[in-house]
Amino acid sequence: MNSLRQKSSFLRDSYPIFFQLSAVHENLPMQEVLAILEGEDYPYQVINHGTQYLIVKTSLACGYRIASRASYCRRSIRILKKSTVSTTDSYSTITTAISREIDFTKLFEKNESYLVRVYRIGKASANFVSTKLESSIGKIIWHQTKGKNKANMKKPDIVFVLVFYEDSFVFGQEIYSRQKGAFDERQANLRPFFKPGTLEPRFARLMVNLAKTNSKKLLLDPFCGPGGILVEGGLIGCEIIGVDLNSKMINGARKNLQHYLPNTSYSLLLADARDLPFTESIDSIATDPPYGKSTSTFGKGIEDLLKQFFDEAHNVLIPGGIISIGMLSEVPLQQIVEDAGYKLELYEKMYIHKSLTRRVGVCRKV
Repeated sequence: MNSLRQKSSFLRDSYPIFFQLSAVHENLPMQEVLAILEGEDYPYQVINHGTQYLIVKTSLACGYRIASRASYCRRSIRILKKSTVSTTDSYSTITTAISREIDFTKLFEKNESYLVRVYRIGKASANFVSTKLESSIGKIIWHQTKGKNKANMKKPDIVFVLVFYEDSFVFGQEIYSRQKGAFDERQANLRPFFKPGTLEPRFARLMVNLAKTNSKKLLLDPFCGPGGILVEGGLIGCEIIGVDLNSKMINGARKNLQHYLPNTSYSLLLADARDLPFTESIDSIATDPPYGKSTSTFGKGIEDLLKQFFDEAHNVLIPGGIISIGMLSEVPLQQIVEDAGYKLELYEKMYIHKSLTRRVGVCRKV
């Protein structure tokens, strides 16, 4: 398909999608969504972004895939109405705008049920009571459809969502909503093999996504440990390769992969990340090297380890390949990656727990 046809198809099949993001970090949740879009080569256009939201023009299918894959995305919504909100606006101002501009009869199949939910980012438009708006919009839908489509609080066919943010609101049809506790069953202490200090699954998924991983290509973790990053990569469909210098970690990773990905093929290699035993063309590397005080690489040793690793990774990454890496704040990651021939595209600090803060780096082979 030539570029003109691709552009024509994109304009025809795309919609403005609102991604409501987690408040865990001011920048990383948005960067995660953008990394997925780039890694999967989805056509998209950024319309607007801010604290805890991103508006992108893309297809409904992409809106679902991205939100279901991104660890720090709460929901995605196909925007049907977008408007500013002033302090003088009333409930009727909002509901009238929705009823005048949206024909709900065109959004339902026969006998489909619905639910209306109202959320806000931060304290946006705090003067509006969510339940009152939900009820008012529900009545609009009921009247427009002449009662043929009824509200269902438990298992609705369609969920309509209004989100207040900054001085605006969006109203639309929910494409995906992450269920509470979606990552809980993969918490490190619940895995068949547990190692203290292991990445929690939501953060491991973030690392996979920030590596701009394509779900149909190879993902490598050269310091795989008990395999948390590999599990998250496998769950999105990647072909996964794990490397570790410790046989106990390789055996533990195998147990975890067999438990969470019983029908997925993978490769686990007992090897040194500074001397990788293959020459495959790797698109993405996501990793969290050992750097705790209890490891032999703590202190000056971790810098030497990283320098040798980045040199070796240059031999297996494709041109433009991406590495996402977690690291202590004290390590001069920027200098290390630039000296090794990479461009540091993202470098953020993220609080994990207690006294632990990680630097998250994303670099591209140039």
